[in-house]
Amino acid sequence: MERGVRLKENTVITLHPEEMFRLNAILLDEDRDAALDFLAGVIKKKADAASKPHCRPVFELERGKTPEFIKDLGYRREKC
Repeated sequence: MERGVRLKENTVITLHPEEMFRLNAILLDEDRDAALDFLAGVIKKKADAASKPHCRPVFELERGKTPEFIKDLGYRREKC
């Protein structure tokens, strides 16, 4: 692992149907070389991409708190 890399609590990756077929074939065949190729070529790339900093969907923001990037823009929450 690279220095200074912060891991998220959870990382979600998506496998396309072809990748699921490939994974199942590897498991059925108990093919260690194909398994390593699959981990390095598919899973590692997707895990790296998913762990890069990116925009967060609104539902991941903490409820009731104004995100810092909005505060920096001068946004002020109006009280009703």
